Amino acid sequence: MRVKDFWQGRRSSSPAISDALRAELESPIPWMYEWPVAPDVVTRLAAPELTSVHETRREVIEPVVRDAIAAAGPNAAVLDLGCNEGWFAHQALEWGAERAVGVDVRGVNVRRAELLREHLGVPADRLQFHHASVFDLETEPLGSFDVVLVLGLIYHLENPIGALRIAAGAARGAVVVESQLTAHREALRVGWGETGVYKEVPGHWAAILEPAEEQAAEGNLLSSFGGVLSLVPNAPALVQAMEVIGLRDVRMLDVPDHLNPQYVNGDRGIAAGYART
Repeated sequence: MRVKDFWQGRRSSSPAISDALRAELESPIPWMYEWPVAPDVVTRLAAPELTSVHETRREVIEPVVRDAIAAAGPNAAVLDLGCNEGWFAHQALEWGAERAVGVDVRGVNVRRAELLREHLGVPADRLQFHHASVFDLETEPLGSFDVVLVLGLIYHLENPIGALRIAAGAARGAVVVESQLTAHREALRVGWGETGVYKEVPGHWAAILEPAEEQAAEGNLLSSFGGVLSLVPNAPALVQAMEVIGLRDVRMLDVPDHLNPQYVNGDRGIAAGYART
């Protein structure tokens, strides 16, 4: 769903903007995604680099997601954990899914996702949104999914591996995880039980405090939920975590050089694995 050509050939005129959606457009809270609300109306981004980040995610994960959807057949379903405003849930429908479900902990994100769904004319039975923490989500009523997306989520969590276990438990196909990565690529030396005894550990996690006071105004940070000590992996730790929770054929996805430098330089990364059947 590229902004520059979204409306071209889609309909003769764009739908009217509802009062509720217009209020969100006029809100001081910026947006995470560049939504083409009308041919001449685009949402105001929280940071200019976001478009490049999202386009990199889209280009890198699209082949994996499309293949999993195609393998699943006509009733393919996609779960987007930490969906924010629902951009990748919409992408999943564009890529062939019959149904997509988005989950986000922030009320402003879910509100905007539902307003955009209505504005873009997507049936609610094909695109659902739930306001919940990933840890409070009841996945059993939602069923299992051919693709589970975990994009930009785990590095905002105190228990990222627990979140990945929930993702894997809901998956019957591919699990795609995107994360910030530490800039320290080398193995760490860790003391191990006896004086002078050490382990060389290739995978590690860095701790970042995301204070609750940064969340005083709703939407001050659209992608995180403060008051936690977030854990950020390096690439080996991300792969190891996905393998430990039971996924198979886990790999880091290649990022072409023309895409966002954070991914090209290894400061962010995307991994994919598959549920064991």
